[in-house]
Amino acid sequence: MDTGIRRLLLYQAILVAATSAGFLAIFDTFSAVSAGFGGCIAAVNALLLARCSRRDARAVQRTPQQSLAAGYICVVQRFLLVALCFAFGLGVLKLEALALLTGFMISQLVMIFNGIKQLEQK
Repeated sequence: MDTGIRRLLLYQAILVAATSAGFLAIFDTFSAVSAGFGGCIAAVNALLLARCSRRDARAVQRTPQQSLAAGYICVVQRFLLVALCFAFGLGVLKLEALALLTGFMISQLVMIFNGIKQLEQK
């Protein structure tokens, strides 16, 4: 696994743990678990993005159209996976929506800031 994705997952885990601890201190254990589940959804999303990027980098013989199609397929896969995870968490597990979304958003913000940092380095 790439060091960039490891660092991203580490930062996500730290911030989601802090968010869960905040929900635990303010609300209850169930809210903390819900925030953790939201963070896990974002982490799985990041892992799927890394897998798609790695697979696209290895396929050097693709035409630009094939690369674009692979990118769109990856976006659709990630969208569907996140939607299914939210449906599972909210519908089946009956997790708290505010905590779940907060954990997901905090974890996604890490991904955004990490991407900005990478762009500044280039």
